[in-house]
Amino acid sequence: MARQPAAAAAGPRLGHSVVPTFESIRLVLDPAKPDYTGTVHIDLSVRETTGSFVFHARDITIARLKLSSKTGDVAAGHAAEGDELRITPGRPLEPGPYTLDIDFSSDFNNQGAGLYRMQVDGSWYSFTQFEAADARGAFPCWDEPEFKNPFQVTLVVPKDHLAIGNTPIESERVEGDQKTVAFERTPPLPTYLLAIATGPLETVALRGMSVPGRVVTVRGSAGLAQEAARVTPVLVAALEKYFGIPYPYHKLDVLAVPEFWAGAMENAAAITFKDSVLLIDPGAISVDQRRGLVLVTAHELAHMWFGDLVTMQWWDDLWLNESFASWMGDRIADQEFPEFKAELAQVLSMQTAMTTDAHLSTRAMRQPVEGVENLDQLADELTYDKGQAVLMMFERWLGPQTFRKGVVDYLKAHRWGNATAADLSRSLSKAAGKDVGGPMATFLDQPGVPLVRAEILPGGRVRLSQQRFLNYGTKTPRPVTWQIPVILKYSNGRTTRTLTLMLADASRTVTLDGSSHVAWLHPNAGESGYYRWQVAPQMLSALADAAPKALGARERIGYLGNLSALLDAGPVKGDDYLRLLGRFASDPEPEVVQAVLGGLAKVKRAFVVAGVKDEFVAYVRSTLSPALERIGRKRAESEDPSVSSLRPDLLWWLGEEGRDESVLGDAERMARAGLAEPTSIDPTIADVAAQLAALRGDMALFKQYRDRFEKARVPAERERYLVALGSFRKPEVVDAALAYSLDGPLRPQELLSIAHSIAGAPEYRQLAWDWMTTNFKTISGRVPPNYGIDLVQFADGCSTDLLDSARAFFSIPEHDLPGVSTELAKVADDVHDCVALRQREQPAVAAFLHRQAAVAGSPDPPATMTGSGQLYR
Repeated sequence: MARQPAAAAAGPRLGHSVVPTFESIRLVLDPAKPDYTGTVHIDLSVRETTGSFVFHARDITIARLKLSSKTGDVAAGHAAEGDELRITPGRPLEPGPYTLDIDFSSDFNNQGAGLYRMQVDGSWYSFTQFEAADARGAFPCWDEPEFKNPFQVTLVVPKDHLAIGNTPIESERVEGDQKTVAFERTPPLPTYLLAIATGPLETVALRGMSVPGRVVTVRGSAGLAQEAARVTPVLVAALEKYFGIPYPYHKLDVLAVPEFWAGAMENAAAITFKDSVLLIDPGAISVDQRRGLVLVTAHELAHMWFGDLVTMQWWDDLWLNESFASWMGDRIADQEFPEFKAELAQVLSMQTAMTTDAHLSTRAMRQPVEGVENLDQLADELTYDKGQAVLMMFERWLGPQTFRKGVVDYLKAHRWGNATAADLSRSLSKAAGKDVGGPMATFLDQPGVPLVRAEILPGGRVRLSQQRFLNYGTKTPRPVTWQIPVILKYSNGRTTRTLTLMLADASRTVTLDGSSHVAWLHPNAGESGYYRWQVAPQMLSALADAAPKALGARERIGYLGNLSALLDAGPVKGDDYLRLLGRFASDPEPEVVQAVLGGLAKVKRAFVVAGVKDEFVAYVRSTLSPALERIGRKRAESEDPSVSSLRPDLLWWLGEEGRDESVLGDAERMARAGLAEPTSIDPTIADVAAQLAALRGDMALFKQYRDRFEKARVPAERERYLVALGSFRKPEVVDAALAYSLDGPLRPQELLSIAHSIAGAPEYRQLAWDWMTTNFKTISGRVPPNYGIDLVQFADGCSTDLLDSARAFFSIPEHDLPGVSTELAKVADDVHDCVALRQREQPAVAAFLHRQAAVAGSPDPPATMTGSGQLYR
């Protein structure tokens, strides 16, 4: 799953007195109609005498239900109880085998969840998205991951439709205008990994794999599948080699779905993708499209082993699925497509997780999940990015081969079954010959991120200490410690060395080999550890001096992320932050400059208010213009793909925040050329050109973008103009864009895109909030069910005004969507931290920006930190 599994799941878990051992499903699907019919036959095992049992069947109309034993039919009544159906036999069921047959009908979903239908260019299709708890709305079933049993699916569809399932087709028969397609029995699967797709679909073969494979598209899009067909077999082969286990299914379909909120979903042997991820115009392919295709596909394919072959027992171990898929996917992507530098992107994503972990509203990665309000909230940066970082940390501690041995042992021991984090810990501990579960549990079972302080002592010694890292003014509820694999990198001015150790206590003193004098010390070598770090102010400055030659790209990115965190926590002052941040803008590694842009976004949000806006414009230009001049405004032949990805971001910052007239003028000319002939401009900057042109665009340009959005046949072009429609800044056009969000032909997952873009402009945040609250009923009824919590994000920002409004609005019972209270707590932490940071550091930042503007064009002399944390020249 690429991000965010769907659906609310409420109520207690199902019992184990009656469990399924096999289920056959027959569905009659014509997506041109609003509803469908079906039957299920379920083999049951009654494990203990029981007077009733329940399973899942949400909004399903039961036409016939028959419960049978070996000796004949068993009289039984049934009654709906929320998402569940309770079966009450006339007499208690004794242990043994039974069967359950149900005829039913239901409506197709229209919000992109469960079994849903959609129309593309006049043709109707049906697709599924079942994770986490939406299979129960498609057919009766035991819709929890631990119920992992074989299924056999039969679909009756219009005769000209293609039908896709999790297994190859066993038989196919045409009768009149219908076609009956029976699929082979699946291996054991949980319901959330089942998949169905029907319609006038097209396919492109995946060649060179150990099993047959296809890219599946809607009618007319097969020509966009060539890059996916090239990339997928390479990744499958690499995963088979790492795991030492063949791809576990009998075929592989990767499906491009136009209406798909999830990004991608690891359905066994029938992986679904948002169409813009999988389908790329070969004549206008950008670096970011290729990178996205590789990284997302690698993640989903890794799930075929981690998550599908071996499945979590319950949702409290969702991290086990997603963290491993992220870790494994990036590892394989880096191995096979090193030009995309997945290992550097991982450092950036780790910073996002650490930022979340600096709040008291964070959660433990692994925690009990019973009746969660919205399982979507578990699929966040902690589950994906923190989990991946923790795995990388322990892989580095154990060594790659030992770690791999434990992973493969875990997969072989639990193949076709369920497992927990404890099972993985046992396999890793066995492979390592030491306890791995204990140290790892300190990162899984308690919330937050540790702070490691490194204090240089005489004689080449270092005192390390740890505590929970929290933002300024936040007190730790209770003392906590982690068992942290720490790798120190240090230099005496001549040689550079590393020291690996386990910091398990509150403090520990170590001696650095060969260094009675420490010129600099980096407490997180290779940026391989999931922890924040702090050194003395002079050492922080010395690290910045040494960074260009002594620190690797991962470490330089990590330095900037850590610097930002220290600003939030208080040790680094606002003017010091800006001065140090600017020094990295000249870094030769594009991903490091990307980290600088992330820092500038923080500065803009917290500090750019009336009185310093013009000065910030000047700072942006002086900081970023040299970087753009260095890489050039036009793509060079055979340039590093990461340079091609950086260019549009620099153009956006210099155009939108730097108000660079030449950048804006170029963008407007390119946007006009792109409207006239899309292939006339570089695809890597086509998106940013459209967005920058919108900043000063009028209603006529808005209408051109709207027309191009509606007529787009290439997913990337549709997304380009959707985003651009939210980039206008003239009031009358902004009003038209918000109205179009509800009146235009936007798909459910697209409906909030324009409004969120508009809300990104501080002057329109209130307007976007008013639009959401005024149209709340319409919006919540049209977006995918799990998108409800996204509405809380309209209250984010650096002011408590909207936060207070949000608390009042969502306290009204009809506005209290699943998960809103949790999301409000997160937004409140963000807002209060930003407000406090502004109050604390705004004067220093304003003074720095005014000084910079006054001496524009004159570089600052080298800066050094004093013991108080201030910089002097």
